[in-house]
Amino acid sequence: MDRQSFPFQEQDIRRVLGSPEGQKLLQLLNRDGGQALRQAANALRSGNTQAAMEVLSPIMETKEAVELVEQINRK
Repeated sequence: MDRQSFPFQEQDIRRVLGSPEGQKLLQLLNRDGGQALRQAANALRSGNTQAAMEVLSPIMETKEAVELVEQINRK
């Protein structure tokens, strides 16, 4: 995947994952031992953003994840 097609810069990702909300979101994404996160990362590396979104969607649509994303977006 072309880096320029990815909507986030590395510093954005580091900032989010370094925040308490980002850490909680990462823990949420790793509840299944990180399997979904690995599948999504593999799909992204292959350039398949749709597959990555489909893998993470059940987790990211939970109330807890939605609240964490809203908190992150407010910062």
